[in-house]
Amino acid sequence: MDIQLKNLSMEKIILFIILMLGFIQCNNNPPELPESITIIPHPSEITQHSGIFILNAKTRISCNFELESIALQLVNLLKPATGFDIEIIEPTRKKNVIALSLDKNLSELGKEGYKLEVKNDRIGIVAYTESGIFYGIQTLRQLLPFQIESTSCYGKDIKWEIPCVSITDNPRFKWRGLMIDCSRTFWSKEFLKKIIRLMALYKMNILHLHLTDDQGWRIEINKYPELTQKGARFPEKWGEPEGRDGFYTQEDIKEVVSYAAKHNISVVPEIEMPGHTLAALVCYPELSCTGKSFEIHPFLKGPHIHKDIFCAGNEKTFEFLENVLSEVFVLFPSKFIHIGGDEAPKICWKACEKCQSRMKAEGLKDEEELQSWFIKKIEKFVTNNGKILIGWDEIMEGGLSKTATVMYWRGKFKDIPLAATSHGNHIIMCPTTHCYFDYNYKTISTIKAYEFEPIPDGFIQEQTELILGAQACFWSHIDRTEDKAERMLFPRLFSIAEVTWSPKEKRDTTHFKERVNSQLKRIKKLGIHYYPDSTVISN
Repeated sequence: MDIQLKNLSMEKIILFIILMLGFIQCNNNPPELPESITIIPHPSEITQHSGIFILNAKTRISCNFELESIALQLVNLLKPATGFDIEIIEPTRKKNVIALSLDKNLSELGKEGYKLEVKNDRIGIVAYTESGIFYGIQTLRQLLPFQIESTSCYGKDIKWEIPCVSITDNPRFKWRGLMIDCSRTFWSKEFLKKIIRLMALYKMNILHLHLTDDQGWRIEINKYPELTQKGARFPEKWGEPEGRDGFYTQEDIKEVVSYAAKHNISVVPEIEMPGHTLAALVCYPELSCTGKSFEIHPFLKGPHIHKDIFCAGNEKTFEFLENVLSEVFVLFPSKFIHIGGDEAPKICWKACEKCQSRMKAEGLKDEEELQSWFIKKIEKFVTNNGKILIGWDEIMEGGLSKTATVMYWRGKFKDIPLAATSHGNHIIMCPTTHCYFDYNYKTISTIKAYEFEPIPDGFIQEQTELILGAQACFWSHIDRTEDKAERMLFPRLFSIAEVTWSPKEKRDTTHFKERVNSQLKRIKKLGIHYYPDSTVISN
């Protein structure tokens, strides 16, 4: 090499060194997103070009009639901070326009994929469906300065610059969810809407509402008014602050479900059975194995898990549950219905004459098989009504039909995903090790959540295809105010949003931290509290 270099001119040597440095840099695989672009979740493909598009008062939004509704959402998003009354026009204008369009040739991107092209003089968002257009708008929103989230007009104080980019994007998983526990603590519908808006911004599409548990029944059922008259309230003796109990009327549910749908979010209800049912048994004690009276109490002021559960040997139990579910089916268009199925103590069943008779009649060898029989009976009713049953992973104990979907939460049992998928069941991943956001940040930091991989090592393609996705879970037995709940969710929810949407190979911890710090300015402008997690937040 030395001999060869002596024969080269100085200019050629310098050129050679520059080329070699460029080669080394390319092989270090730097983050694909430039520092000025801080989108979460990371797009599937992105290329930045020179130049910017400047949003101004003369900018227009063009679309066909079928996209007018979503175009209006974009108008309403841009107006408060900019003050611009942006008109929606037919797709004829070529310059200073945000063009929204559907293309049936983009089916390979799926229902939620999109293409976004920002040029100096126009922006184009094209997708296979309206859902894809919606997500393209969320990306466009994040390309704008964070001040776009303000409810106050900035006037001429800010130039609304958008970097020129080409983005092709679609989600890795179908299920990108968040569970909110509304039983231990009742959350107002306004708070749920706030969470829905944040989920949509970061391309999450499933809101799982835990509506019933030992600590409260939170959904109005017309056939059983006592469930909310009595089962939704903590007795005065517990001195609970105002607002921690209550319930959603059916009109409230319709309002939240409709609001979520406008944000491309499906709301999945959870009605717990056979355990975690004290709030129902307080109202209808005859559905328990003992028939004795019960009293609701806050989670930390009594047994965390009650031994009294629905009686599996009582036909009235199933009549009650079918009547309840029939009303729930009407309120929630989601094809999924979650029936709990976790942490059901069998003490009462062991001592219950009716339950033991049921076991004998059905040829069941133990109480685990009795629970399996219970779940299968409910699943038949669910399936006959055109829905798909989801249950926590305990529903596998004693046997499970292949049509049920398993929600894997017990992270210490690492063989559950393999067992479920080997049996042919779909599975949703939310293990306590990475996805339980009621745990403190020492236990699950934002970076630990970001390191979560929903597909276990060694899974073959057939098993991988059975993983619908993943979700974060927020249980409300300890952090029971809205600002505390927000701090438990953020910034960790950024991690689950990216893990479930972005290709695995796009994950880069260093660049993720940079993007988190940028996004914190955005959510702060949106009025969201967040925890100062030192694993991601810069000083």
